[in-house]
Amino acid sequence: MKLQKYSTLSLMTELKTKSGEGVVKFCDVVSGVLRDGLLNDAVIDFGIRMIAESVDGCITFSSLTLVAGWPKPPSQWLSETSYVVMPINLSSNHWGVIIVEITFPTTLTVYFYEPLHDHCYRKELDNTWDYQLRPYLEKWHSQSGSKEPFPKQIIVKWIGKPLQPDLKCCGVMVLGIVYAYLRNTHRFERHGVTEAYVSVIRLRLAWLLLCTTKMIPHSEKNLKEMQKTNQEISKVLLPQ
Repeated sequence: MKLQKYSTLSLMTELKTKSGEGVVKFCDVVSGVLRDGLLNDAVIDFGIRMIAESVDGCITFSSLTLVAGWPKPPSQWLSETSYVVMPINLSSNHWGVIIVEITFPTTLTVYFYEPLHDHCYRKELDNTWDYQLRPYLEKWHSQSGSKEPFPKQIIVKWIGKPLQPDLKCCGVMVLGIVYAYLRNTHRFERHGVTEAYVSVIRLRLAWLLLCTTKMIPHSEKNLKEMQKTNQEISKVLLPQ
């Protein structure tokens, strides 16, 4: 029953998370998730936000941050944060992610993952941490007024498995790793991920995006444009 409402839905309909902070268009779900395509920034950011909303103290950053600029530091203290997650759109439309597990006052554990395990991509992730994300976390901590010093022990770990089985599923693999680490369920790492396995993940992702989100009502202007477009299409496709 929940899926019936999508049979006549406009592709430009926007879906939002339960908190209302994340938004994705229905067309992005159809083109990226349901058609075995590459996941774009909108779907990656939305998927990670959905996962993070179920984890206390988790902060996520948009994959567009490195282009659009860093936001104002969050209101909560870094010491009150459990995880920081930052997806990264690497060269050649490839996806990677940095997950920072925070154990104050002593330790940050930084997990790097990109599903091809390519040296050049790893260097991009390293540079993003060294010159972008780590300085931002230090600034966030210093501006929060916390009396605790920034953790001196920073443990860096590369997530070695799983590898992506095809050329288009890097975004799906990133979402799988984020879910595994934030929910502390690491079976995904131990599984031999095949193309069939990825198809199942896409199906589960589609279910989450379509059945656990809320639709944003269209504005009156958009409704009129949709009706006009529908009439024009009907003239071409339907017999007179």
